[in-house]
Amino acid sequence: MAIHTLLAAVLTLAGAVPVPTDTTPPTVPGTPVATQVTETSALLTWRPSTDDTGVTQYEIWYQRPGDTGFHASSAVPSYRFTGLRPDTTYTWVVRASDGRNVSGFSAPVTFRTDPAPQESEPPSPPGAPVVTDVTARTVGLTWTPSTDNASAPTYLVYARTEGVGTAVVIGGSGEASTEVRMLIPDLTYDFHVVARDVSGNVSAPSPSTRQRTGSDPDGSCRAGYRPASGAAPDAIQVTNTGPVGLQAWSIRFRLLGGQRVEEAGYAWAQHGPDVVLWWSGWSDELSVGETLTASLRVSGGTPDVVPTDVTLNGVTCTAA
Repeated sequence: MAIHTLLAAVLTLAGAVPVPTDTTPPTVPGTPVATQVTETSALLTWRPSTDDTGVTQYEIWYQRPGDTGFHASSAVPSYRFTGLRPDTTYTWVVRASDGRNVSGFSAPVTFRTDPAPQESEPPSPPGAPVVTDVTARTVGLTWTPSTDNASAPTYLVYARTEGVGTAVVIGGSGEASTEVRMLIPDLTYDFHVVARDVSGNVSAPSPSTRQRTGSDPDGSCRAGYRPASGAAPDAIQVTNTGPVGLQAWSIRFRLLGGQRVEEAGYAWAQHGPDVVLWWSGWSDELSVGETLTASLRVSGGTPDVVPTDVTLNGVTCTAA
C-alpha cells in the first residue's frame, strides 16, 4: 500500500497524474449590515465566508429593479461607501471568491442615506490644479481642497481644448485629486475644478492650469498636401503607418505663407502659423495604413504654400 502511495506521489510530481482542481465555492456570506450612514457614505459589514483554500476577496453588487451589477471588491468582510446620493435608497448584496469559484449572493441589505442639509452656502473655490503625471492620453491632477460649512464637497473637473470653445466636464472625484483619462495625444488642455456640496451648492471655479499631453510613443505617419482644385478645397493628407489603429488623434502643421484657416473638416485651432486639428469622438478609428484627408479652407497670405512640420499624435510624419 505504501508503495502504491509513493508511486502515485511520484507520478503526480512528474505530471502523469493531474493535480485535483478546486471546485468547491466559498460559503455564502452573512447578510450585510449597514452602519454609520450619512448623507453620502455608509459602512457595510457581514459575517465572513469560509472556504477550503481560503477566501481571496468579496464582491459588492448593487441591486435595482431589473438590474444587478458589480460595484467594488474588498479583501475583508467590510466596505465603506463614499460619494452616495443624499436621501436615496440603496440595496446591496455580497458574494465571496476563492480565486476560482464564487459563492452564492448573500441576502440583500437596504438602507437610505440621510437627507442633505438645507443650506445655500457654496464651498470655497478649490486651489489651482497641479499636474502630477502626464502621458499621451492621461493627466494626473491634484489641488488644494475646498471647505464647506455642512459637508465634505465633491469635485467636477473641466477642460477646454486648445484655448477654443467652452470648457466641458471631463471627470469627477470625491477626493482632491484625479487622473483624467481618454485624452487626445499632443493636445493642449486648460483644466479647472469646481466643488459641489451635498445640497447642490457649487463653488466658484478654481484658477486654470494648462497642460499638453504627451506624444504617442509607438506612432508613425506619412503626410502630403493637396492644393485646392476646382470645387475641391485644400486638404492635408496623413497616413497612419504605426502598428495600431488610432481612436483619437491630433494633427499639427505650420502655415508659413501667412494663410489663415477659415474652416476645417475637424475640430481645429490656429495659433499664429501653427494649426492643430483633432478628433475627439472616440467612435471611429484611423486604421493602420488608412489615409485621412482633412479638408481646409484657407485665406490670405501667399497661395499654394505647402504646410510644413506635420505631426500625428506628436510624431513627425515623413513626406508622402
